[in-house]
Amino acid sequence: MKKSIFSILCAAVLAFTCLLGGCKSNFEVKDTLANGKGEKVKVILLAGQSNASGCSQDAYLQQKTSPEKYAEYQAGYDNIYINYYVSGANESKAFVKCGAKQGELNGHFGPELGMAEKLNALYPNEKFFIIKYAWGGTDLFQQWLSPSSDGKTGDLYNAFIEYVKVSMRYLRRKNYDAEIVGMCWMQGESDSFSVEHGTQYEVHLTNFINDMRKDLAKYGREIPFVDAYIADNPIYWVYCDLVNESKRKVNETVSRTALVDTIAQGLTCSEEPADNPDLAHYDSLSQLKLGNLFIEELVKFF
Repeated sequence: MKKSIFSILCAAVLAFTCLLGGCKSNFEVKDTLANGKGEKVKVILLAGQSNASGCSQDAYLQQKTSPEKYAEYQAGYDNIYINYYVSGANESKAFVKCGAKQGELNGHFGPELGMAEKLNALYPNEKFFIIKYAWGGTDLFQQWLSPSSDGKTGDLYNAFIEYVKVSMRYLRRKNYDAEIVGMCWMQGESDSFSVEHGTQYEVHLTNFINDMRKDLAKYGREIPFVDAYIADNPIYWVYCDLVNESKRKVNETVSRTALVDTIAQGLTCSEEPADNPDLAHYDSLSQLKLGNLFIEELVKFF
């Protein structure tokens, strides 16, 4: 089956943009929030590659949900805000209400929408902030590589940490008592193309979690980390079994971690578009469900 044009874009062009120096690191946050007056708020990080940045099409979500529910997604959630930077192609540049079309390109969305939906349902009277930094077509073996791993620290790791710090400094300057209470990670597809990358994923992910916690310790205590299996799809992700086995081992050995079994949960990449499915990215309802599942695991640490 042919790859969709959008799939190729996410998996190749955006990754090369990063490799060629497109990983911006001088971030700013526009001042759009009112004074927090010392309010305690929870902050959740979201990072990874294209299924984190969001390549699911909003048009299909609209078709498959009720008008009332879709209107809710469009309006966004009054108690859930997000600052996002996606593949150098889409960014909010400020904390805005979390809602539809905050994905890879205009008209697409990622796990943040399902996360916001679930948070709003569970905690309608609490305020949450999501900080999303994701880049399509990128790997942990090199681009997200953290300092404790054997090799040059990846540009994406450095940019991600800086983006979070800039966002957190802004929230605290606005007088929010903001604390990072968890991180959601959807990545690994680009590490499934070789046995070496797949088998070393365990070590690199362990180091990533430990380094992330150390680098952001000022903003959260031993930040809980929720991972997710990549799709069981060897047409695209040749050694997906090796990557997912590495994820399973990390979940068993690293404290305060959880793992979403996207395969057992029945998440699909085979329905949209109907005439030529984008097998690399989750269908709209599955993307929404992924965000729901991330929060269901994360709240166990609250």
